[in-house]
Amino acid sequence: MKQQRLITKLTMFLIVTLLSGCTHIDRQLSPQEQTFVGTWVTDDETAQQDLGEVLVFSSDGTVRFNTKVTGTFEVDPGNYLLITISADGAPTQHVFDYEFSNNQTTLRLLYQNTGRMYTYFSQ
Repeated sequence: MKQQRLITKLTMFLIVTLLSGCTHIDRQLSPQEQTFVGTWVTDDETAQQDLGEVLVFSSDGTVRFNTKVTGTFEVDPGNYLLITISADGAPTQHVFDYEFSNNQTTLRLLYQNTGRMYTYFSQ
């Protein structure tokens, strides 16, 4: 009887230990989101001032602006690019219309808050 309790306790301990490492779930990027993955650069001064000279979209759903600002990105069902940045602990969401051209080597982003158009090129 004692041996059965010990085996049960060890089994429970192993299950809890194994499951405790399963709290992080990686988000799978949609095919539209996969199109953004990579390094994008611009020579447009307005884009450089507002967003940065370099945008890096990663396969884990994060985006980095000139290595100073990071956030997450997703494409919503209406085909808008949503970028969420946490500044001072408060997340802010930025919405862009987007368009790829030139065999997906040119990315145009229209920022909905200002109406400014930014053009980036795949690196």
